[in-house]
Amino acid sequence: MVDNFEFSSTFLLFSEIERLKFQILKSEMDKYKIHPGQIPIFFIVRKNPGISQKDLAKKVMLSTSTVAIMLRRMEKAGFVKRIQDESDRRFYHIYLTDKALKIVDKIFKRLKEFERQSFENFTRSLISFAGNIKHISESTSLP
Repeated sequence: MVDNFEFSSTFLLFSEIERLKFQILKSEMDKYKIHPGQIPIFFIVRKNPGISQKDLAKKVMLSTSTVAIMLRRMEKAGFVKRIQDESDRRFYHIYLTDKALKIVDKIFKRLKEFERQSFENFTRSLISFAGNIKHISESTSLP
């Protein structure tokens, strides 16, 4: 069993890595006038073109009204297009614009570079540990 100090130190390290990643991405986001909270939306819609606003809200773990506001701003900036569902006009499907697709690809490349730099000196056992962290992420959910 891990003692409390080790446990909290580990989470502090994760937090520090996340802050570092954010600082690296911030310079990239500033170039395109993207808000940090929009990044998950870019990646989720890129992976799930046509996703409904409701499903998108679930994936980013935000309220549907918060996501609606974010999408309005992103639409105004030319990053997304919302297309009304033909069978139920209350629902919208979300797509990235060509402008957004180019930006997402650049941000993704920057993230991959950060990941490569972060893990380039890892041993196989440390890379395996990173896989265990991914498992924690995938198996943990909010109540």
